[in-house]
Amino acid sequence: MKFREKITKIKKKIKKFFIDEFGGNLVEYALLIGFALFIFFIIFNIISSIIDWTLGLTDDFFGLTG
Repeated sequence: MKFREKITKIKKKIKKFFIDEFGGNLVEYALLIGFALFIFFIIFNIISSIIDWTLGLTDDFFGLTG
């Protein structure tokens, strides 16, 4: 097989994968999981920064009183 024939065969398989409903569902699920992880890490960073802020305030309060 020539190199050009291999490339066209690979292109056809990739195109068939994305046209096929099963392949499309895999891509959609991967995108949904990626988006869910992105949102999770944003929420996690916000909550952890709030916790750090409150811990800093308690340290300052106990430093003033004790």
